This record gives sequence, structure tokens and C-alpha cells, in this order.
Amino acid sequence: MGKRFDSLLFPGFRTKAFTLSYDDGVHQDRRLVKLFDDYKVKGTFNLNYGTLDHEEIVEFPGRPKIDISRVSKEEVKTLYQNQEVGGHGLYHSDLASLGEPYAMYEIIEDKADLEKLVGKPLQMFAYPFGIYDDKVIDLLKKAGYKGARTIKSTHSFELPENPFVLDPTCHHNDEKLMELADQFLHGRAFRSQLFYVWGHGYEFDGSNNWERIEELVSYMSGHEDVWYATNGEILSYLKAYEMLEYSADGSIIYNPSCTDVYLMTSFQTKEELKAGTHTQIKETAL
Repeated sequence: MGKRFDSLLFPGFRTKAFTLSYDDGVHQDRRLVKLFDDYKVKGTFNLNYGTLDHEEIVEFPGRPKIDISRVSKEEVKTLYQNQEVGGHGLYHSDLASLGEPYAMYEIIEDKADLEKLVGKPLQMFAYPFGIYDDKVIDLLKKAGYKGARTIKSTHSFELPENPFVLDPTCHHNDEKLMELADQFLHGRAFRSQLFYVWGHGYEFDGSNNWERIEELVSYMSGHEDVWYATNGEILSYLKAYEMLEYSADGSIIYNPSCTDVYLMTSFQTKEELKAGTHTQIKETAL
């Protein structure tokens, strides 16, 4: 077959993916979800089951009081129906500081109760306070999670190497947010890229800058070469790509997953690898 450098493409032979992630299940999610739905972008909303329905007012130093009351259990399924619900720990505890039994309780109880609300298994988790260690990662895997988000900004569009150390591109209040958005949409890319933005819905009230998130999603919306997906959808797709099985000479690729996978071969041919099928790769001149 000759020299090969096959590379991943996103569904529809796209080269770019955009996703968002918001934490705590605060009442501002109602406005945020509507914004995402209106602009047809997707994100993952990470909830603490133990704090749902709670009313809470907080006052940050130097700022006015903010209502960070949580959404109700009854509205979760409908509110986030076009988005994704992820776990965030039962009571938003620092899991790395807890003994394993209680840390596992925080993880698994949150997951089990949220799954009852949404009617499907949860795939994604966001580390409370961004704190984690190897113990926490191991517990998340045992609980059935497929990946977890940190709060470390990369300012890059690299695909994650470890799904349990999913570093976002930036926070929505990052001064480089729109510069990164422009670079992502119009910069030259030599391989597939992921633009990943995170935050908390109450921050828009606290900073009085709802126009910032609308500017971002309106700018990012409607591009044919961008795949708009939840965190879990992206990780599931990357897993399907990793599962591909090649024949010894590379001429046949078997896709054992239930997800169609797209790739570009070094022969500059686009290949759609249907779920559960074998695909013959034809060599063409480089």
C-alpha cells in the first residue's frame, strides 16, 4: 500500500468540532440552554444532584450578590433535552481530599440519581473546583464515566490524549476568546481540531456580560465544516476511531463500533467506515 498517514475526520468529513461545558445546574442555565438551542450549538451541563432545587444567594468580594439557585429536578430532562447532562459530584465536594468510600459515594450517587432524571447513562464528568488525582480518575472509570473535564485552559485546539484529563481551550471570560474563535474558524489546520469553551452560567449575571456568550455562539454557529457536538458525543467518536482494526498491509479497515467513522488517508482519499463493516482502501498516487 505504500506510506500511510491516515488522519481522523469528524462526521460528514468535517475537520473541526465545537463544544461547550457549563457547571452546577444553576437557574441561569435556562437562558443559556435557550441560547445554545437557538444557535444550534451543543454543550454538556454538569450537575450536582444533591443541590438541585436549592435556593442560594452568594456575594463574591467586590461584587454584588448573585442568585445561584439551582434548577429543579422536575425540569432537568426537558431543559437539557437537546444538550448533554454530565456529573459533577453529589454535593460539589473536593473528591481528591476525601477517603475513597465517600468519594465514590459522591460520584456514584450523583450519577445514578441524574440518570434516573434524564433516562440514559451519563458519560461525562467535570471535576469540582477542577481538582482531581489518580484516585479520582480510577473511581470515575469504575463508576462508568467515559471522560472528565478539567479547568486548565490550553489556548489550543488539540484533540485530547486522555479523556479523563480533558483540558478545555479556554473559559468564556478569557481575554483571547474571540481571537481563538477566529483562529479556529479561519486558521490553517493540518489535522482535525476541537474548540472547547467552559464556564458557569451565573458568571454572566455576576459580570453582567451575557452579550459575550451570545457573541461567541452566534459567531461559531452555522459553519458547514464544523461539527457541533456534546462532550460525550465527541469522546464516543474518538473512541470509535481508536477501535479501528487494520489488516497487516493496511488495505482493509474494520470498524467494530456502532458509529460510522470518517478519515482522510495519505492518498488524499476520504473514507467513510460504516459501523460494523470492512472497508477496502484503494491506493492512489501521492
